[in-house]
Amino acid sequence: MPQRDPLSPPLLAVAGVLAALPAAWLALAADACASGAAGSLAGFAWAGLSLTPSFTLTAGLARAGSHAPAAWALVLLAGPLGSACLGLAAHAIAQTFRGLAWLRVMAFQWVAFAMLRLPALLIAAVVPGGRGPVNDLYGQLGEPESGRWAVAVLAFLALGGAAALVSRLAVGAGRGWMRVDGRGFRRHLVRVVAGYPALAALAGWSAQALWASPGWMVSWLVLTLVALHGLTP
Repeated sequence: MPQRDPLSPPLLAVAGVLAALPAAWLALAADACASGAAGSLAGFAWAGLSLTPSFTLTAGLARAGSHAPAAWALVLLAGPLGSACLGLAAHAIAQTFRGLAWLRVMAFQWVAFAMLRLPALLIAAVVPGGRGPVNDLYGQLGEPESGRWAVAVLAFLALGGAAALVSRLAVGAGRGWMRVDGRGFRRHLVRVVAGYPALAALAGWSAQALWASPGWMVSWLVLTLVALHGLTP
């Protein structure tokens, strides 16, 4: 059987975006499940999962009552971290199914979205009007505003680490489309396979979550794309 030519870059980017949107929904669903399970273990009343008006799952946790700082940290951070870990596990498992390209693409887009979402949740604790689990954790613990600059540094470090990991995985996933090698071509590959799809998924999540003001959200999304470009191996 003759080998089919790989998709052109525009079609590959469109296919990536179409895979990234449902993958982001799965990542957010895993976030809700992990958060609900962690909250139940930490002593929070859990009413189960429910659909929001934007059709994303949310964990119905009752946050009333007195809880230890460790319990708050567990329930607020378990969701994003659990979703990222599940995405990495799904990506590793999907690589064994060589005949199911769609499964490998979905798993990769899950990893890309979940990993690149973590730095955004961190920076949301610093920017004006920020929202998210890290910001909620500061609110519950009553930490001063001055202590949040360490989180800003951590957010930039996390962005660098996540971008380096995602770009490396993108190069590995896109080997079949690489006709030549070279850093310039790999950067183009990362933009097409990971950058544009992840940007679309993160933009959709940002519009739904409103984790910061529009200016901050757009600036951070652009910075994410720049990090993917600059940290391509």
